[in-house]
Amino acid sequence: MALWRTPLRKLLDEEDESRVLAAIRSAEQRTSGEIRVHVERRCEVDAMEAGRRWFSRLGMDATADRNGILFYVAVDDRRFAIVGDTGIHAKVGEAFWNALRDAMAEEFAKGNPVAGLVRAIGEAGERLAEHFPRSAGDRNELSDEISG
Repeated sequence: MALWRTPLRKLLDEEDESRVLAAIRSAEQRTSGEIRVHVERRCEVDAMEAGRRWFSRLGMDATADRNGILFYVAVDDRRFAIVGDTGIHAKVGEAFWNALRDAMAEEFAKGNPVAGLVRAIGEAGERLAEHFPRSAGDRNELSDEISG
């Protein structure tokens, strides 16, 4: 969706990737929900369409409570999408996704893509924890690793 100012040929260096992974793991400690980030260079279609495609490819539509959230980023095209599964979408609605997208876009535009991802992951985690709190039997259904 959003454009950002800096050329982001290399979106995540090792330290940045560690920050994003830490944000995912922190968010998932309080919820049964699943959060993933997928980064690729180019997006030949609408970013939301690409995000939905990757959501399915990554098996995010197979979680027990349908509460996965994917942050999709096309670096060279400077676009991104946030895809939430049906379970979490039914709880938070379109206004939440729009606010999350706008907050992330604001950080990307300032040249702070990692801060934008970390902030958005934290906010998504809060909403997941509110609607899908972690219980004793919960397990991590999907890898936390950044794909791309």
